[in-house]
Amino acid sequence: MKKIYLFIPILLLVFQSYSQELITETGINFTSFEFTNSQGESLDNLQPKTKSFLAMGYRHNIVNQVLYLYGGISLNQYGAIGSDDSVGNYFEWDTSYLGVHFNADLKVLNANKFTLLLRAGTAAEFMLQGTQTLNNQVFDLKGQEEFKDTTMFFRGGIIFQYQASQNIAVFTQYSYGKSSENGNSQKLKYQSSSIGVGLAFSLSNGKSETQDTDNNTEENN
Repeated sequence: MKKIYLFIPILLLVFQSYSQELITETGINFTSFEFTNSQGESLDNLQPKTKSFLAMGYRHNIVNQVLYLYGGISLNQYGAIGSDDSVGNYFEWDTSYLGVHFNADLKVLNANKFTLLLRAGTAAEFMLQGTQTLNNQVFDLKGQEEFKDTTMFFRGGIIFQYQASQNIAVFTQYSYGKSSENGNSQKLKYQSSSIGVGLAFSLSNGKSETQDTDNNTEENN
């Protein structure tokens, strides 16, 4: 865990040196757990909980104002609730993860001040804290087999962006992702859908990339 805290400032400095936009976003996660016990039996009747996420990073254009790389850090919360009717148990999980994410954003439509982008990416996430509630007892998940490893997420999504001013764009996004499988005798995977809103602050000579694209089009005409 100490290594990731040392790595984050270095990551931000690298992206700051080469990027054109500062991105901040927040929203909600809808997460489902896929849990398998040591006998290979899955825990049914698990329902997703609505939790929040925060993310920030830098986005840099690499191909003709069409393809962008976006990297940064995120704080994600995941949760699930369920019960085992055969023995009358009630379960609840609440976890928080710090992530380092890398995405590719592809612009597929640009009309006036509106832009549509597709996003695909991956993230390495490390659990900061987590609890499991079993009936009326609460247990710490730190160090538990299925929660102690780095969790890799693979996500895809869509972004709808509006250029609000010369230097600021606002956007809304939807993404869906799956995690790697953690644990040995007991195994856990996440599936997560997220809906969020965000801001993109231009760092490119006082002009947004969308506006640069529109200006180039007008000059060519």
